[in-house]
Amino acid sequence: MGINHLSRLRFNFGFLLEAAMGTSREIELAYPTIQIEEVTLTPLRGKFQATRTSEGIYLTGTLYSTIPTECVRCLETMNLNITIQLDELFYHPPFGAPEGASVIGDSGIIDLEPLVRELALLEVPMQPICRPDCQGLCMECGHNLNLGDCGCEEDDIDPRLSILQQLLKGEE
Repeated sequence: MGINHLSRLRFNFGFLLEAAMGTSREIELAYPTIQIEEVTLTPLRGKFQATRTSEGIYLTGTLYSTIPTECVRCLETMNLNITIQLDELFYHPPFGAPEGASVIGDSGIIDLEPLVRELALLEVPMQPICRPDCQGLCMECGHNLNLGDCGCEEDDIDPRLSILQQLLKGEE
């Protein structure tokens, strides 16, 4: 992120740091598009609740979006629907937080971009496919078999055993 980058997922929860334990606020999001580094979420919508706890501010909620990715079988670009579950405690004061935990400074500002980016990427399967019956690409010519047959002959013979096929042809 550049120095001039202004996050639309940056919220000031300073008022909650001064509030009584258990005080909460609900925040609703509805952005047509959010770009977080290399991740594009279109649209990003949902709601979450921020609650003051004795340890800091606890965020919980659900966000919905689509993320562009590529089918591993046919290599076509596709939009994958994802659900992002927020369930994060931002510790205040920061010096009491366990190592690696999310913290909130005295300013009360929480930038959710890194958390939303990480959770969105975790929702993308290791091998996304555009549909369960995706045919993939022809191994001979690279044609997308979802668009129709390419006309290549199917050769199911293991190339290591091709010498046996030649011997059989010689007997005929």
